Amino acid sequence: MSRLTSTRLAMAALGTLLVAAPASAATYDIDFSGTGFFGGTLNGTGVLTTSDQSFVNALNGYTVQTITGISGIFNGSAITGLAPGLFGANNLFYLTGPFFVDGNGLGFTTAAGISANLFVTNDTSYRVNTQGAGLLTGLVTARATAAAPAVPEPATWLMMLLGFGVIGYALRARRGVQQVLATA
Repeated sequence: MSRLTSTRLAMAALGTLLVAAPASAATYDIDFSGTGFFGGTLNGTGVLTTSDQSFVNALNGYTVQTITGISGIFNGSAITGLAPGLFGANNLFYLTGPFFVDGNGLGFTTAAGISANLFVTNDTSYRVNTQGAGLLTGLVTARATAAAPAVPEPATWLMMLLGFGVIGYALRARRGVQQVLATA
């Protein structure tokens, strides 16, 4: 195998790795808390997953991503999933603007049979409405922050480095075999 062929093979392998890398969705930590208008608490914490594609909302000009998943706890019960359409929820996450959800909000359900919608009432005030097992509604303080990216474990790095070492050794050993054949 010539040096040019080895270089092409290495470049093709690298290109395949780059193309095969999946697009990663963004994750955001959220938390909110408040008291219902008629008593009771409205407390939640969780992680939102969004699509990896952003677009500009035609209604207000802010950049948004679609929320594709949610996990966490609301009033002591596990959040089981999204509830699109609940109270008009559109499940959009705002990357720009003074809020992270809009007036349609984020709809979700819990293991306790509660359906809830976290939405903005004006540019800075958030509210939660619930239905199902326990009807609550009230203003909450809410925030969202970008989650820290995952760091590969040491074993993952070790396997990757060993793999590169094996590939390098195989290419070097193959070159040595060709040189012996050329001199014979």
